[in-house]
Amino acid sequence: MWLFILLTQALALATTLILGWFFRPKKIFSKVILTLVIFALSNVILFYGLSEIWRERFRIYLIFSILQGFMVYAALITVGLGGLYCRVLKRKPRPKLARLLAIATYIGIVGLAVFNSYSPVVKRLTVTIDKPLETPMTLALVSDTHWGKWFGNRQIDKLVSMIDGEQVDAVVLAGDIMDDTTIYYDKTNMAAHFSQLHAPLGVYAVLGNHDYLGYEERIAQAVTNAGITVLDNESVLLDDKVWLVGRSDDLDRTRLTAADLLKPLDTVKPTLFLEHRPSAIAEISALPIDLHLSGHTHGGQIFPLTTLMHWFSPLAYGTKTVNDTQFLVSSGFGIGSVPFRLGTRSEIWIITLKSSH
Repeated sequence: MWLFILLTQALALATTLILGWFFRPKKIFSKVILTLVIFALSNVILFYGLSEIWRERFRIYLIFSILQGFMVYAALITVGLGGLYCRVLKRKPRPKLARLLAIATYIGIVGLAVFNSYSPVVKRLTVTIDKPLETPMTLALVSDTHWGKWFGNRQIDKLVSMIDGEQVDAVVLAGDIMDDTTIYYDKTNMAAHFSQLHAPLGVYAVLGNHDYLGYEERIAQAVTNAGITVLDNESVLLDDKVWLVGRSDDLDRTRLTAADLLKPLDTVKPTLFLEHRPSAIAEISALPIDLHLSGHTHGGQIFPLTTLMHWFSPLAYGTKTVNDTQFLVSSGFGIGSVPFRLGTRSEIWIITLKSSH
């Protein structure tokens, strides 16, 4: 919590300096008023957010802070380009032009962050396994949809359209299907849209940490009612060819080990493992699992977390092979707590599974 408080004060100070440069108040009284207003507003929003930690009010704080952070990015870019203009090109400073550049840069950053959140792309991966598979199988991996107040029917329709266009054999959802609750899912009749998600071999899902915050039974039922099979520590044989194993989130204290889930299976067949988090790489890579699918990380979602997460995690985003197991972590289709992505983009993965034989 103290980290959030310190971050808020640092951002308030940075915002004061940036706006002070932008508006250039000449009187000391004006400078004091500007400083007091920014610090007061920042702290009011901070404590408003902390009054409902990790819930709706806290998200307002996160959005406000991120917008302040984008202001810092715009200022740094403006300073960098200004230095290039004056020192390298040997031109005289142009304060008005610098202010216009700062505004355009800030609008550009915010616009890009929103665009990345609501304009998903398709990523592709071909996985070649050393097990018999007569014909290739294609799957769509979708994670972290976070259906809720900020991400609803329009994005569900977009997802359905993208999946239909790819003509995959099966669809797998790697958790965080709802954004904490089913309130907005029910309120806006998302079920009518979500139930349009189909694939010849079925649509399967596991629950994520945001699905385990007190609404897990309602969320599981809502997903089931949409015609999607929830794999709660269960497995299914796709087309009598490929095992798909689904495990509940780390928050589920009753969940089984991966080894226990594999015991009844004939793993001579290709074996896929679906769970929300990529937190069990060592456990999974020691087993006869060909492909592990997950999400959760959002790829960091917003710079600099997009870089920092790679420093502290064995796999924060993308693909990695450990022993004979291929791991894939998606940055997600949805947005989670804030409607911004900077350095990542909303996505689905189309995976082609084929045999080397």
